Amino acid sequence: MLNRQNIPSDERRLNLIVRPAVGAAAMTMMGGSLAKPSAATITDADILNFALNLEYLEAEFYLKATWGTTLLQLGVINSSQQTGATTGGNMVSFSGANISFVASGLRSDEVDHVKYLRSALGSAAVPKPAINLDALGYGFANVNDFMKLARQFEDVGISAYLGAAPLITNKTYLDAAGRILATEAQHSGSMRLSCIWYRVTSPAVDSLDIPPTEGNPFDVDGTSALSVPRTTTQVLNIVYGGGAHSGGFYPSGMNGNIK
Repeated sequence: MLNRQNIPSDERRLNLIVRPAVGAAAMTMMGGSLAKPSAATITDADILNFALNLEYLEAEFYLKATWGTTLLQLGVINSSQQTGATTGGNMVSFSGANISFVASGLRSDEVDHVKYLRSALGSAAVPKPAINLDALGYGFANVNDFMKLARQFEDVGISAYLGAAPLITNKTYLDAAGRILATEAQHSGSMRLSCIWYRVTSPAVDSLDIPPTEGNPFDVDGTSALSVPRTTTQVLNIVYGGGAHSGGFYPSGMNGNIK
């Protein structure tokens, strides 16, 4: 699990609100949109807040599927730290399932990621947005349904961190993002193997996605065997269900400057 004690960096720097601007060129690479169109740059905090929005979604998914609860109900956040409720989903029966311990580990890690990023960002952390866990109409019917959606979340999460990591200028933030990325890669591996082992079809979320099969056990490109990054626009297109600024898992959009 990832927690603040694991990060060998100056703790004071983690709580700074003002971060170096990335620059207009980086904004082009991000492929995202700004809440304030007149702004020419984004900051490291903006990038981590984009990641925090995704971690909120993953944490809520695993909490609802394994414990039937939410971040608010668990006390990880309070009512003033969210701008909308989490709806949809239900507790999945993992009774007798061989992957129940994996599901528990995923829940624990993703909740810790939310706690860590909120702590690292301090008062700059964005609140949890409204989340609709029923956006795709699957993920909670049974264990196979759970694996189907979990695999998609993990692979998209990795690509989001890969796309954003080169743009982070603060080494402390980059170290944190890198460690979370490595954890998400372990999550992805466990879900991809589980889908293959139990013959669960987890469909592609876009043209870049490579669903797990015996012929393609790993989500890598076909030339250099490297994981594929996504821009923020590509990630948002997936989680918004094709919506311009909201929709899908985020009915009112994400919170922060990248949305």
